[in-house]
Formats: sequence, C-alpha cells, structure tokens
Amino acid sequence: MKTKQPLQPHTRRQRWIRRRAGDLRLRSAVRLAVNTFFQFTHRSKDAKALWSQRERVWIGNRTFLEWALSEAEIDIPWIVAKSANAPESKNEFRRAVREELLACWADQMAELPSKSTPRWPPLP
Repeated sequence: MKTKQPLQPHTRRQRWIRRRAGDLRLRSAVRLAVNTFFQFTHRSKDAKALWSQRERVWIGNRTFLEWALSEAEIDIPWIVAKSANAPESKNEFRRAVREELLACWADQMAELPSKSTPRWPPLP
C-alpha cells in the first residue's frame, strides 16, 4: 500500500516503528504505533478523553484520530502500510486503519484507570 509522502522526511522513530510493524498484522501494528506515540495512561471520569503521557495533554477522540491519521510527526497510516494484512486498496486501507484506531480508543477508554487513581497527573 503506497501512502503520500509528507513534506518533511519521516523521523527515526517513525522508521523504527514501521520496520517493527511490517512483521505484524494490521491490528497489532496500529496498537504498537498508538502505544509508542501516545502512551495513554488514564481516562477522564466525566469527559471522553485520555491522558497522553508522551504528549502530556488530554486528548479527545477527534483529536486522537486527526493526529494519528494526519499529523506528519505521527502518520500512523504510513507506519502500518506494510503490515502483514494491510488492504491493497487505498480506500479500504484508510477505512481499516481508522476502524483499528477507533477500536484501540474504545479499548483504552474501557481499560485504563480513571483520574481518581493515585499519582494522577495535574490537569494542564
């Protein structure tokens, strides 16, 4: 699956994750990339947001999708494009990556501890 090249070259981290993701199935490759770039540690109790330890910010699902799909410093579609079962069609590929990102988000919202957990980072 060929993806568009960003205006700037991919970072060393992106290339490293892409090499590791090439041996994985799409689901695992997306989750590897999400865990590496976002490092979600907590969910908010009231709002639909996750705390990104890496970015040190609360992230809602729209921002998460926007950054994961479009941010040049992250560019998850490029990273997972060579994963084991990535669809060949560009439209199918984008849809599959988006679905995996949404599933990952839902899993994180269900599994992560809420802000009442001890050592909760202060709100920015």
